[in-house]
Amino acid sequence: MAFEYEPLGPRQLRLLRPVTIHNTADSSVISFEILTVDRSRAPQYCAISYTWGDEDETETIQLDKQDFRVRGNLWSCLYHLGLSALTSRTSSRYLWVDAVCIDQTNTSEKNAQVRVMDEIYRNASYVSIWLGSAPRVEAPDVWLPQHRVYVPARRFIRRTSNFQWMDHIEALIDHPYWSRYWVIQECLLAQSLQVHYGEHVAPWAYFRDYLRYGTGIDLPSILQDSRVPEMIDSGKRGLALLLARPPNDMDIARQQRPLEELIEHHRHSQCKDPRDRVFALLGLVEVVERRNLERFFPDYSLSVDRVLVITLAHLRQMCAVPITIDSDKLFQGLGVESKERRARLLAEAECFDYFPGQAVRTALVRSLAAHYAVVVERRERRERWTRWLSMFGCVVM
Repeated sequence: MAFEYEPLGPRQLRLLRPVTIHNTADSSVISFEILTVDRSRAPQYCAISYTWGDEDETETIQLDKQDFRVRGNLWSCLYHLGLSALTSRTSSRYLWVDAVCIDQTNTSEKNAQVRVMDEIYRNASYVSIWLGSAPRVEAPDVWLPQHRVYVPARRFIRRTSNFQWMDHIEALIDHPYWSRYWVIQECLLAQSLQVHYGEHVAPWAYFRDYLRYGTGIDLPSILQDSRVPEMIDSGKRGLALLLARPPNDMDIARQQRPLEELIEHHRHSQCKDPRDRVFALLGLVEVVERRNLERFFPDYSLSVDRVLVITLAHLRQMCAVPITIDSDKLFQGLGVESKERRARLLAEAECFDYFPGQAVRTALVRSLAAHYAVVVERRERRERWTRWLSMFGCVVM
């Protein structure tokens, strides 16, 4: 029986609680319970940051004893993090992951949940970065009766012998994960980060050092290193996050930035849905600017071009950003390469009424001004008429 979602309230979110993991030689079942709670009263949970991937949803998990299809990468992620939640005293008992905790077929719910995505990641006890499965070797079967977990020696749970992070750091720096747009918000807003590579886990502070050693860049002088832009351009995508997130997890800079700066800085990131080039950055935008943007975004019922037109109108009309067809960094961040398309979008943005009340207010002021001019003119004519009549001894009442 396939899983069916219950509607979410405006201030609610769903969490996953691992119940059992049961494997046989031919099949595997990961069982979760769904907990729906108010966001302000949610228990401690781990928010998962990962890549969706392009493969089909070929794997199955159990949600409230009903089948739910997921992609292979997410299945492996939920297996390892679910196992950790069941067996470790330090891991959170609850998980949050967008592909499962948001009804992806419900556009209204998706819009509402994406609008508070920054809050979901900011309020998580920690965020787990999933970089996929590490190289593995065979391992013996393990039975954990106290946790109702049977762990056979299968391809997805084999343990790695003599694993060393530094042996894999070059590949991890170039991992597709770092190119995701949503990673920007998920990593920068997290209270604490953990990096998962199969069953191996590293705190962000350690992984940051691995990145530093792997690239040969000295962290204290990283902002002055002339090689940094070139390395990011050439695919060292993890460095963009390394540059943006302060070294101390407890000292995370939560200073929001202008949308234009965010779009340009993360222009090398990728997303499956082009609209996420803007939507995925909303949680990092300055407060006043975001309030204006939230009149329109996020809204997945809008076309890609409509999102771009509104964004350009916002940057021009509210932020007074001078934009031309040669604003390459900005348009690269928006995913627009063709100058013909840039010109068309700019023309449409010029005509877009970004402040919908502004036109009404302007028309009202003009109407009042015209009315006042008429009143003044009538008053002046009445005064002239009164003076003229008084010359003949007439009194105007």
